[in-house]
Amino acid sequence: MRICLDSSYLLPLFGIGLEGVPDDLLSRLSEKGHELLINEISIFECVAKAAKLVISGRLRLKRLTEGLLGAAYSPMLIRVSPYDLDTARLAMGVRRFLHDFIDCIILATAVMHADVLLTEDRLLLRPPDQLLRRIRAVNPELAIMSLRGYAERHGL
Repeated sequence: MRICLDSSYLLPLFGIGLEGVPDDLLSRLSEKGHELLINEISIFECVAKAAKLVISGRLRLKRLTEGLLGAAYSPMLIRVSPYDLDTARLAMGVRRFLHDFIDCIILATAVMHADVLLTEDRLLLRPPDQLLRRIRAVNPELAIMSLRGYAERHGL
């Protein structure tokens, strides 16, 4: 199964814990035989969040650097460029429905390349009907679920 991960699931690589997200999530999913996809824009988003914590003194710069290297070079992650033309085109169309363009790119990445989008974003978990129709027209099999929903359905 090809799973596209929302940015939040990369935050543990940067030493930023997320409630309900195990620190070893990527390893667990990989060990189950899944291919893990991210859009490279997610790395940027995580670095931006980590940088705020570095500036405030709540995270060490070394930890940010380790997270950046892990996300950018981990053999567990298949990275999709935000400049992939098909993904970018779809993201432009999705922009009508989502205010955060990074979410548009991540959703478009999942639609174009994955079987599952893992996200905690409420709007992505319950997209408006028009957006859902657009998703289904391109990838009728895409499942959009939270980590909890994934764990209930597939175990973790």
